[in-house]
Order: sequence, then structure tokens, then C-alpha cells
Amino acid sequence: MSEPLILDPSQLPDISNLVLEDDTPLDSFINEKQQRLLTTVLYSGGDTGIDVPFIAAANVGLFSSIRQPGVAPDVFLSINITGAEDWWERKVRSYLFWEFGKPPEIAIEIVSPTPGNELSSKLIDYARMRIPYYVVYDPLRELRGSTLRVFELQNQSYAPKTDAWFPEVGLGLTLWEGEFEKVGGTWLRWCYPSGDPIPTGDELAAQKDAQLSQKDAQLLEEQARTKRAFIQMIELGLRLKFGEEGLLLLDEIFAIFDVAVLQAIASGIAAANNLDEIRQIYQS
Repeated sequence: MSEPLILDPSQLPDISNLVLEDDTPLDSFINEKQQRLLTTVLYSGGDTGIDVPFIAAANVGLFSSIRQPGVAPDVFLSINITGAEDWWERKVRSYLFWEFGKPPEIAIEIVSPTPGNELSSKLIDYARMRIPYYVVYDPLRELRGSTLRVFELQNQSYAPKTDAWFPEVGLGLTLWEGEFEKVGGTWLRWCYPSGDPIPTGDELAAQKDAQLSQKDAQLLEEQARTKRAFIQMIELGLRLKFGEEGLLLLDEIFAIFDVAVLQAIASGIAAANNLDEIRQIYQS
């Protein structure tokens, strides 16, 4: 795991004049949802494949040097780090490379109806910051090309990558058709090596409910089979012990759902002298 840089207090850069927060609003509800889908899913409790501390964040400034202005990607992911103990301190409200000890592994930009230099100045900025992977998601195809572009840092600049798998992270990205927070469409999602998306908290809850429903259905079916078996045993026992008269109890016995009571009736037929003694088994 990478460790934060250990510097003597006298060596720490002065960030008093560094603009860490610009209060720039999000440009659309869809972009905000897309950012949240890419961040919260990694904290939803599902199996992400990431077994080390990490930070996934949206619209947080990245600062590689005190001398360079920061850049705020729509989403970034950094692994093998530990979050700050006091997030309210001004110096940790942004991602300062000298505090966290490394750049993030992945920076993602989501192109809005007003493109923001995703394939020009930002491509240069993220390469300068030594971020291994840069992803541009263009859902509206404002940049006239592929919906999803992935770049990998090679030497000092980015080169196009033919897939969206990131081996150092153990995750990939995939385009997924479906509904997120009651909005249908094409969404960019983190995925496993199989290409299946990592489930959101709502999807995990739905899977759990489905599993419980399936177990309930299986239990009910098992109970129904057991009841049918005991009914058949009781019917045969009544016929053998009391003849056709014994079958008069079947309507009452059919209405019994407690398998334990049916078992007691089946076991008690042999010792019963009359039908009233059998009735006492299930009416007591």
C-alpha cells in the first residue's frame, strides 16, 4: 500500500492561497446521477473486488503540485490509500498528491451538452498529473466519436486503449442499458472481469428479496408435498381401520395445515378405537 509522503513541517507547501473549492454547480441532473452511480456503488456493500482502502469521489479537485492549478474530474478512483482522519481540515478537502502520496489510478470525464475540453487541455492535464488511465464518456456524442474513450498513460502522454479494463484496479467499465433511480437509459458502470456490472445498493436489496422469496416458495412447496404425503397416509389408514366411514373425516383433515398435527393423526390411527378419538388429536 502506498504511504503518504512524510515531510518535515517546514517542508510542507503553503496552501493558504490555493483555490481548493470553486463552487461550480453541476451542469445537469443526468450527469449528477451518473457521477453518483460511479461512486456510491463502490461503497454499497457489494463485492467490488477491491480489497484495499480506496477513495471514489466526484467533483473533487486534484492537485499534483502547489505550482499548478487543480483539475476536478467528474469522477476519480484512487486505491491503496487511506482517507484523512479529519475531512473538515482545509488541506484534505481536495486530493493533494503530496498528502495522499500518489495520483489516482483513474479519472473520468462525462461530456455534457457543453463540452469542456475533454479531448484537449484535460487530456494534457491528466497526463501531466501522471494519472494512469483517463476515461471520456460522451453519452450524447457531442464530440462526434465513440461514446466511450479510454486512454492509458504511456511515457509522458496518453494513448488510446482498446478496452475498458484496468488490471491494476481489478475493475472495468461497461455501458449498461437499464434504469437507475427511476431513470432509464445508457449508463456507465463499473464491472467485473465478466462484464457484469457491480450491483448498486438497491440492486443488492432486490437480489436479497428475490432470494428470500425463492426460499419461501421452496419452503411452501416442500410443506405442501409433506402435507400431501401425510394426507395419503391418513386416508389409507382410515380406510383400512374404519372402512368407508373413516373417510368422513377427510374433509376436516384436508383443512389442517399444521404438518405436525397431520403426522400425529397418521401415527394415532392404529391405536384409535373410533373416529372421535382421532378427532381429539386435532381438536385438542
